[in-house]
Amino acid sequence: MTQPNKQLQQDELHHIFVLYQTASLGGTQKVTLRSGKSYEVKILANSVESAKLCLKRCSLQGNDVVLVLHTLFDKTLDIEKSIDYLITSVDIKPESKKRCKKVYQIIQNAKYIEDLASLDLLDFMVSSSKTDSSVCQRYNIASQSSRLIKIEQCIEDALAASNLDETEQQSIRGTYQCIRAGEGITDFGVLNKLDFIILNSSLPDALKQLYFQYSVTSRAITADLFIVNLINNCLTISSSIYKSELLAAYTTLRDGKQVSDKVTLKSLDSLILNSDIPDDCKVIYKLLREPVTNQKGKPAGDNDTIATVKKVAESVKKASGFVPSATKVATTIGAKAGTGAAFGTFFGGAATNATLACLGAGSVAAGGLGMLGGLAVATGGAALIGAAALVSVASVAQMDSEDKKNLGIAAGVGMATSAAAVGTAWAALSAFGVASTGTAISTLSGAAAYSATMAALGGVGVMTGGAALVAFGVGFTAWKFLQGNKNDPKQILKQLEAKLYS
Repeated sequence: MTQPNKQLQQDELHHIFVLYQTASLGGTQKVTLRSGKSYEVKILANSVESAKLCLKRCSLQGNDVVLVLHTLFDKTLDIEKSIDYLITSVDIKPESKKRCKKVYQIIQNAKYIEDLASLDLLDFMVSSSKTDSSVCQRYNIASQSSRLIKIEQCIEDALAASNLDETEQQSIRGTYQCIRAGEGITDFGVLNKLDFIILNSSLPDALKQLYFQYSVTSRAITADLFIVNLINNCLTISSSIYKSELLAAYTTLRDGKQVSDKVTLKSLDSLILNSDIPDDCKVIYKLLREPVTNQKGKPAGDNDTIATVKKVAESVKKASGFVPSATKVATTIGAKAGTGAAFGTFFGGAATNATLACLGAGSVAAGGLGMLGGLAVATGGAALIGAAALVSVASVAQMDSEDKKNLGIAAGVGMATSAAAVGTAWAALSAFGVASTGTAISTLSGAAAYSATMAALGGVGVMTGGAALVAFGVGFTAWKFLQGNKNDPKQILKQLEAKLYS
């Protein structure tokens, strides 16, 4: 391990939360990187917030990795005292205060919290208070870290029981780290396996929601990177159609708007669908171009949707000169050979910057904290994210008991992978639980839940707006209530507290 070099712009940034005692007294901590490889790193005593350590040539592209440390330990700023005062002074029950204080001690020591209701309550109390902004940010990182610990343990438990070799396990770990950073992934097939592990796990729904919010965003980011890079590097289609026009047309489609120039649109279709980019990207593009609806023009139900996605995937494969031997969507839209290598050739370029500005505002590469920041917020690309979600749903819905066995998922654990069940699970990807009708999506089921989810993803949900969400920066549950009670934080507080006893 060495000190960070001066070319941080070429390095891979990786944010980690260090427990209080380790930051204070020193010690070691295991870190898994986007390459999927793990390292034991030495944490010096009296490590301060945002301290940096460098791992030489350990990144996904072979560059250095700069570890950015975060901790609640601080000799000059008594964060624990600030949080304790906040909890003591707020108007909630004594028992609720006791539970919140216990939650803080747990996240301070980088452990998972079973009492997620109390964590949500404390999240809201801190983020909506007048506490120093640096204290709020450091608390939020610790809070999110406690959630990620459980997700990572779930993945490790599944891999330990799986039939996958070490290389395959490493790919899954690396893919999760890319998702954790809020960035693109290198292999869609591996992403499908990871999604399947999480969906069929015994994780609380709130943690599945957190994971899938980022998983779908990473899928969309990856497709966007390939498509934008393809357009930027293509030869001029004709003397009358330029790259700028193709890019403008694609950007318009990505945001769910109509393109009036049919000639340019036809050229864009031809460029993308006849290219050598991964077939997954082509499937997402076709779903972007042709939204899934029923015969009456309304959002299709679960079975119709999955059948349509499967049909699109098979048509893409046939057009690519490959007729799949299996009919499962999980195999027909798997990863294309060489995806990882191709991805590495343009990651970090102009296409990446444009994509992250639109879809990955909270990503590490864009200066954010990824999942440690707590929320994935896109400023555009509504239709693209919706199409990526459709592919996610269809891929996992078609995986079977044999896939479960290979991925180390115990029989009877998690939820069924029927179309209706998967549609309901992905309801988490809507505007954090509220359908356009005002009905909580958690109360819906089957086609109704699925349609509400897709409508939110492709419309004006939190993922496609986000300015207020970024400013507020709170957890899922608090934001869900805030949507309907924006001017009454006291009411939000009471609703969150009520969940502690429900």
